[in-house]
Amino acid sequence: MALPTNRISFIEDCYALYEQKMFRVALSVLHDESLAEDAVQDAFLQLIKHKVFFPKADSDDCKRFIITVIKNASINIYNKRKNENKIVSFTENLEEVVSSEAVEPDIENEDGATCTPLINSLPEKYHDVVECLVIRDYSVKETADKLGISEANVRKRYERAKKMMRQDYKEA
Repeated sequence: MALPTNRISFIEDCYALYEQKMFRVALSVLHDESLAEDAVQDAFLQLIKHKVFFPKADSDDCKRFIITVIKNASINIYNKRKNENKIVSFTENLEEVVSSEAVEPDIENEDGATCTPLINSLPEKYHDVVECLVIRDYSVKETADKLGISEANVRKRYERAKKMMRQDYKEA
């Protein structure tokens, strides 16, 4: 579906006027040039997708709106990266635990995936979450869909599972 000519020129005007300002705002949130560029692109895609239009691209209302959109796009990228880093950090910690001498050798579950006794000692509802997130590398949303629970519940169970595994590891 093609955009009307006046909307195309509006988006072009916004790009010409605000692209560098948007980049600076995104950079101040993300502290990474490539992520800031991604945020600017995401913000413009949102403007196009939601059919944003102001009579004048250089109006104060338009400027405020665009700054809000870029801040939100930057914060979304920041939060997504933060959550990804938590999973990577836990996975690295789990690998350290698995490679430790205090842990028994890996064993295979019925699907053929290797699991450590530490993970296998978890109650089923926590084991399933850890298996999906860490072993099968599913996202929180995919895990929630697969297990039929909310995303918040997945995150809480994952947090509790990590706590249980740390406790079990310290006792071993």
